[in-house]
Amino acid sequence: MQKLKILVADDDPLTVRLLEKLLTYWGYDVVTAFDGQSARQLLLGGGIRICVLDWEMPQMSGRDLCAWVHSSDLKPAPYVVLLTAKGNPQQICDGFAAGADDYITKPFEGDDLRYRVAALALRILHVETAGEDTRRMNPIDMYRLDLSQFKKEFS
Repeated sequence: MQKLKILVADDDPLTVRLLEKLLTYWGYDVVTAFDGQSARQLLLGGGIRICVLDWEMPQMSGRDLCAWVHSSDLKPAPYVVLLTAKGNPQQICDGFAAGADDYITKPFEGDDLRYRVAALALRILHVETAGEDTRRMNPIDMYRLDLSQFKKEFS
């Protein structure tokens, strides 16, 4: 089975190196960028399934990059985790409004990051198994799809 590809984008080299080490150790294929524009170019190259983005980066912020990801035609559309020091409630709401699938404040706990990324990886496997992009579905349609899959498995 091919490793899941994750993009880490942060302007702090120490943070990038730490995230790269952790994610690689946990079994992911990691690519890195130190600014939003470089991250965008990597995304255009395809194959990235999860992005871990800092909010404050040169050339294009992580929030703006997140909004771009969700307005683009990237196939498959990657999931986005904003990993940032911006932690007041309004900033968190702004991050989710930009399309973030998850939001983690710095400093972060390794186990917290590990389990949140793993949860997104499971969602990706579910999409691949179900053959539909459940990410773009509303919750009721996702529930109906889950029920139909359950019926097929146990009929």
